Amino acid sequence: MTSLHVLAALFGAYMFVRHLPGALSLVRGEGRTRPMAMVSAVNVVLALAILGYAVKGLVSTLLSR
Repeated sequence: MTSLHVLAALFGAYMFVRHLPGALSLVRGEGRTRPMAMVSAVNVVLALAILGYAVKGLVSTLLSR
């Protein structure tokens, strides 16, 4: 299961870095609010959930050894 958690962590980190600028523009209110900025915000929340799952799994695996 450790490899699944590592892959999930990498994917979550990629999603977070990829969609963070769009979500920040939505929070700052720069210019018009684009519909894709809302998608970016939802993807950032999803990325944080994936990262939480991955970190929890990695920590529990490493502590059980």
